[in-house]
Amino acid sequence: MQYLSQRLASEPVSGRDAEPPRSTSATRQRERLLDATERLIAERGCAGTSIEAIVKAAGVSTITFYEHFQGKEECFVAAFDRAVEQGAGALRVAAAEPPTWPERFCTGLRALLEAIEADPSRARLCLVEAQTGGPALSARFDLVLDRVARELREGRALDTAPATLPPTLEEATAGGLAWLLRERLERGGEDVGALYPKLVDIALAPYLGDGAERSAAALRGDG
Repeated sequence: MQYLSQRLASEPVSGRDAEPPRSTSATRQRERLLDATERLIAERGCAGTSIEAIVKAAGVSTITFYEHFQGKEECFVAAFDRAVEQGAGALRVAAAEPPTWPERFCTGLRALLEAIEADPSRARLCLVEAQTGGPALSARFDLVLDRVARELREGRALDTAPATLPPTLEEATAGGLAWLLRERLERGGEDVGALYPKLVDIALAPYLGDGAERSAAALRGDG
């Protein structure tokens, strides 16, 4: 009898009651923690989001939280990184087809605004709270602005781009675009898509030369 008990205990359990592999379970727990973090930050801001609230919303223990993150700020950064990378992947797909850089940029920008309207909680994490959630989160936000600036810098290769563009134009433009989006989100985030024409003008006009107004209108779709 003892031998049979030992054999049964050592054999894997099959069927729907079997526990998932630890790696799968851990991944699910982490995702639940990050989902809860996004929701809570959108509702309460980073300052009002505690570890206790996160684990309660995620339905896991505090011990489980510390198995994944050293502290609250590391969790915030992980949620931000996940949101940015998933969003960037969607934008790359959207902007892959148009043949010219201005068209690709506009397609990506429109996809970004659609994503913000579809998931304002995630947008609030990335564009509002990322600047107030601690130095590590703020540094991640700055890295994203650097990526936007690098994308904008491709406009200098256009034949229409003036040779006298300021060296820090792209950094200033990226910051300005982020500020406009943040302002709209802080006011409730309604009709973010209405910002599209203004954002196109700010981003592309410096590179379009003498025909900037006409070219930007065509890219916006109203010319």
